[in-house]
Amino acid sequence: MSKEIQTSGEKQTIEAGSAFSNNLLGKNLSRSIVVFLEGDLGAGKTTFTKGLMKGLGYKELVKSPTYNLVEIHEAEKLKVFHFDLYRINSPRELEEIGIGEYLEEENSVCIFEWPENAQSLLPQPDYTIEIAHSDDKQLDKRNIRITL
Repeated sequence: MSKEIQTSGEKQTIEAGSAFSNNLLGKNLSRSIVVFLEGDLGAGKTTFTKGLMKGLGYKELVKSPTYNLVEIHEAEKLKVFHFDLYRINSPRELEEIGIGEYLEEENSVCIFEWPENAQSLLPQPDYTIEIAHSDDKQLDKRNIRITL
């Protein structure tokens, strides 16, 4: 099942992420919820994540984990591991940081930007979110497809 929405500007992309966060609440899982964020550079993946974190009640700064590989955010009800796999040269790098432990964490979410760079180590996602610029980039519109 998938849902498609269009946003115009950063504020609406944040609002879309905040609305999506409702899908993550109220679940008591024995493992992490896995979310793949797909899209070109600058498509709005981290902006969507900022909204998701806002929807979870997180009030701190949310930035791209490009150089750290993973940012850990403790929201009121969930722990969120935000990965940016853009600079991954080998899936072994994820093994070395203990990817399995993140994926097994109870009541948590693992968000992966650029999941295709480590697909052999990642489980099937619970949600895939594809973000793309619309054809009219001057209007700063994004097409967002959320697949369950």
